[in-house]
Amino acid sequence: MRTDKQLHALLTASPEAFHFLTDGIELPGPYQGRSVAFKELEQRADLVFEPDTGAGPTYIIEVQAQYSGTVYDRLVMELLLYRKAHPERTVYGQVIFLNVGSDEPDWPWAEWLGRGPLRKPVFLEKVLKKARQQHPDHPLLAVFLPWFASDRQLAQQAPAAWRRLEALTEPGASVLLDVFMSWMVERYKGRTYEEILKMLHVLTPLEETRAYQQLVGIGIEKGKKEGREEGREEGREEGREEGEKLGRQKLLAKQLRRRFGALPRWASTRLRQADLKQLEAWAVDIFDAKELTDLLGPEP
Repeated sequence: MRTDKQLHALLTASPEAFHFLTDGIELPGPYQGRSVAFKELEQRADLVFEPDTGAGPTYIIEVQAQYSGTVYDRLVMELLLYRKAHPERTVYGQVIFLNVGSDEPDWPWAEWLGRGPLRKPVFLEKVLKKARQQHPDHPLLAVFLPWFASDRQLAQQAPAAWRRLEALTEPGASVLLDVFMSWMVERYKGRTYEEILKMLHVLTPLEETRAYQQLVGIGIEKGKKEGREEGREEGREEGREEGEKLGRQKLLAKQLRRRFGALPRWASTRLRQADLKQLEAWAVDIFDAKELTDLLGPEP
């Protein structure tokens, strides 16, 4: 499953999420997470956490989903270049691996980990296991449920996880729900969006919605007039497609309201006019959006 954007979004969601995912780093005050470009490397550090007031250390975070062979080399270069640009600041480097098998400390970095600016790596696999034992009700465990649960566990526990996340009111709660839903879609690639929502008990079953019944009725009447059974199937298919689109619109609108507040009329109109492909793209890009216009485009 895709992880980089989702983990970046979770790390910036709240100080509590940052503390959980880094296995204990306490931010001493308000921080901002951003991407920083290094001209010398012609690349960017994906996630740099800097204190708003300048009081407190800076953290450069590297999320590593699989073995690359260069993550520590890259992190050390980023630390040196950041120090060159900000010699007055204290800066630490932190690698977060998804699992133990992704680690790659080689000479000389293996001897430096945990000393000075290079912090010991964090393994999410271990963090989640420890949390399940010590804090089984932690909301981030609900977020990661599609990531570690078996098919049977996920089918049984996903509705409760959704309800728990939807009930959160803390800052950054909408990000947790967005990430959970994105991983549900990734986990169930063979299912339609509507089927996933029905599994979560989010919407009325598609066949019971007025829009679906109206569209099926149109298709049936069309088939009767033309004397062909194909009209019935056409109506059902049309109803399914339109119902899935309505379901995606409803869920995306809900996520946008949780993140950006009440939706202006132009945004609601743009959601209604979007096709399924566009709605899917917005559901992924929502993690990068700082403002509503970043996602849906400029106001008309």
